[in-house]
Amino acid sequence: MFIKKDKYYEIEEFDNLGIGAIYTTKDLMDSRIIKQDPVSKNRIKKLLDIEDKTIVFAGQTHSVNIAVVGDKAKDIYLDTDGFITKNKELVLFTQYADCLPIYAYDKKNQVIGLCHAGWKGAFDGIQKNMIEKMNSEYGSLAEDIIIGLGIGISVDSYPVGDEFFEAYYRRYGKEMTRLVFAIKSDRYYYDNIEFNKQILLRLGIREENIIISNSCTYRDEFHSYRRDGDLSGRNGAFIYFKKK
Repeated sequence: MFIKKDKYYEIEEFDNLGIGAIYTTKDLMDSRIIKQDPVSKNRIKKLLDIEDKTIVFAGQTHSVNIAVVGDKAKDIYLDTDGFITKNKELVLFTQYADCLPIYAYDKKNQVIGLCHAGWKGAFDGIQKNMIEKMNSEYGSLAEDIIIGLGIGISVDSYPVGDEFFEAYYRRYGKEMTRLVFAIKSDRYYYDNIEFNKQILLRLGIREENIIISNSCTYRDEFHSYRRDGDLSGRNGAFIYFKKK
């Protein structure tokens, strides 16, 4: 479950396995500036006890691109919306303002992953790319992977138009759209969390290995683009191997 700490949430099941899986509140930072602002970055590194690690940044474009980060990591990966790595000296970092972070950990092969699954990336299969790349690069099997879904915007705060619904219906069919869309007051509401869960289940991830948050970024403690528009900041997601 997602446990509230000092200005961030941590996934308990990951922590129990020695993995930090963190989602920040807006009281901690505006993650758009931490790369340029060493004071903010150092404050975050101290709070998370990752001062001896290197943060790897994504130049996010709502793509489905997953970077494999080895021993020689770059500072920033352009046109990239997710990472996988076995490198214990790195912190994988992505940013959000209603989109969904997907945290992954292969317990057997010691591989971590993190991807930015907004509706477009989710629709185009970024979660599938991350799991398949963990398999092709490191031999990860779906049954060995635990997943953290969240924190993102909830279905109750995510109204969408007819064209949005119809695009999902055409690609994913009746059963999937029944599971991930609600109708209230003649409007469609989209459940991005449930959609990603269903895709991951179809990829072979075990349901008991999927941890889901009950928080929502539309709440005031988080940055939210749907609530604040262009004035919105960004929440940060981090995953890393914790110190032994």
